[in-house]
Amino acid sequence: MNIMRKLSDRKISLLQFILTISGIEVGTSILNLPADLARVTGTDGWISIIIGYLCTMIISLCIIGIMSKHPNKTMLDVLIYYVGSFLGKSIMVVWILYSLLGAITIFYTSIYIIKEWVLPNTMTFLIVALFLLCTYIGLRGGIRLICRYQVFVFFFTLWMPLILLFSLKDGHLTFLLPVFKEGWMPILHGVKTTVLAFLGFEWIFLFYPYLENKKQAVKGVIIANTITLLVYLQITFSCFTFFSPDEITKFIWPTLTLVKPVRFSFLERFEIVYLSFYIFIFSTSVIPYLFFAMENISQLFHKTDWQMPYTILLIYALSYLFYQPSYTGITFWKNSWEWMGYYTVFAFPVLFLLYTMLVSRWRGATVK
Repeated sequence: MNIMRKLSDRKISLLQFILTISGIEVGTSILNLPADLARVTGTDGWISIIIGYLCTMIISLCIIGIMSKHPNKTMLDVLIYYVGSFLGKSIMVVWILYSLLGAITIFYTSIYIIKEWVLPNTMTFLIVALFLLCTYIGLRGGIRLICRYQVFVFFFTLWMPLILLFSLKDGHLTFLLPVFKEGWMPILHGVKTTVLAFLGFEWIFLFYPYLENKKQAVKGVIIANTITLLVYLQITFSCFTFFSPDEITKFIWPTLTLVKPVRFSFLERFEIVYLSFYIFIFSTSVIPYLFFAMENISQLFHKTDWQMPYTILLIYALSYLFYQPSYTGITFWKNSWEWMGYYTVFAFPVLFLLYTMLVSRWRGATVK
């Protein structure tokens, strides 16, 4: 009864569901995806994005298939229902570790980029403190505030992908030709990169129980993933036509470099303004990952909600005092998170859905 009341007090709309999922997915991948794809697939990377989108849709529908059988239960409740208390909680611990790893990767990346591009002379601890203060406010506000914030950020930063269209006037469509220049194998290898760029859809597990009209969940997921697809395609095409196929592979964050040529008579160094707004997009990924960990740690250890934001953010602040990673260190965290994501996000939902179908059929046969 308490769970039912808790869910009813925290309902989110379809629009909030859509923009929250899409906002988490976009995260930091916008900055480096075109270069990562170019190193593997050349300028055929846009095909890998479409294939990655289709793979993401399949896994998203699997997650909805799992949660729709128990619409008013959380992910932890569903796990315990099917595999028992011990194994269910053990699986949830893995997901919590994945969530914390994702949050710390995005967190380190955000601080590093802000330090390098925007505030090079500012003490790092002050940047960390300000970033975590905003994160704490989001965590304390709960799921409805987080989803409302995601909607605000979407419309507040809607101009950011569009500003990259300025680069098309200096672009060369011939850089995209010929299509399939290296065949299908590089494109398929590139899918490994693009599916990771869609990470964030897995939090359907988190938001589905709070969705007002759960019959629209499939529609919402399709729209959310399609928004992310269009953003990635637009940015990738902009980078691929502006930079030559060899030149783009030399950049770490080609999207930021793409903004540099944009000039206004009243403004210099527009890329700094651009990246300053991008801090909002960073936060839309960090906060949900931390919130998932906070919610499920609270359920596992029966801690009150107000304790968890303090604990998690204190750990992150202290970790940055004693360990400030270089770009190589950030790459290590990113690779670790992505490796874990392959198994946790892409393999688990499919296998678990098949398992729930077998268990439901077996229990039905037993009752008969």
